[in-house]
Amino acid sequence: MPLTPDPESQPPQTVPASEGMSRRQKALLGIGTVLFLGVLLVFAVRHVIAEVNFGEVIAYLEALPLSKVIKAIGLTALAFWLLTLYDLSALIYLKKKVPYRTTAFAAACGYAISNNVGWAVISGAGVRLRAYGTAGLSPGDVAKVVVFSTTTFTLGLTFTGAVGMIVGPHPVSVLLKIPELAVQATGALMLLGLLAICVITAVTHKPVKLWRWSIQLPSWGGVVSQITIASAELVVTAAILWMLLPVDVQVPFVSFVALFCAALIVAIFSHVPGGLGVFESIILLGMADHDAASSILGALLAYRFIYYVLPLAVAGLSIAIWEIRHHTGRFGRAADRLRGRGE
Repeated sequence: MPLTPDPESQPPQTVPASEGMSRRQKALLGIGTVLFLGVLLVFAVRHVIAEVNFGEVIAYLEALPLSKVIKAIGLTALAFWLLTLYDLSALIYLKKKVPYRTTAFAAACGYAISNNVGWAVISGAGVRLRAYGTAGLSPGDVAKVVVFSTTTFTLGLTFTGAVGMIVGPHPVSVLLKIPELAVQATGALMLLGLLAICVITAVTHKPVKLWRWSIQLPSWGGVVSQITIASAELVVTAAILWMLLPVDVQVPFVSFVALFCAALIVAIFSHVPGGLGVFESIILLGMADHDAASSILGALLAYRFIYYVLPLAVAGLSIAIWEIRHHTGRFGRAADRLRGRGE
């Protein structure tokens, strides 16, 4: 959503040293919280990992049917196409005309990188700056695309997770060790929060002031569109892992989606690159009552390769080809100009 400086706001004042120290303390507190959660997670998952037989993990991977792998790759392609709609909807809302080929390249490569590196707002911005810059977008425009896309993901994650928690609360109940009714109540509150956002965007037509920035909220229809796109992408992504699970692990898909969203949230807040290890631990904890840790870990490793590593390799190759073609075109145009001068 567009962010513009508020002309009526005052210039930023000098920050006292005491406030600067306060910010440093907040940063240290944030780091300490992440480390504390990490330690808790390690102790919580230790008993689950103790049940893993790595020989069985390898055996599961070797026995994984090729048909499942092909379907998982196909769903990954579909998921990344849906990810391109994040950027496309942002560009439409910002009224910026960019060829879809450029949008698809920037979005798919950007998400392939940020999925593995983490810090999506920063890590995925580099390739977008290069690609969208050639289409005439300024760094400020690219920043708005990233913010809009991040908001889209957050809305979709909230909606998808909430529906899963209401309809299939069991895995999250096992994970958090709380009654299923509490999980369902939390999901209902999340949906009410989204409903409130839709109502606010429906009745608010003026820019909302936030500190020195003026934020033009999308229409309620735009918010619904964001939720729909992101929810579809998350459901498809969850289906990749769900399909790779062993056949003897019977988990209703809606319930699994709720656990999948919970694992994503914890992985994001852990700030571990790609949520590596954190995401897998949450899935294992949420499915601890299935007594199939080795097979589930095998499915998680297959999912990590298909959805994370494979797209990253394709993105790296695509970026290299794009850069070569881009520079070759520049050199060709320069040579043409030199020949023209010689004549």
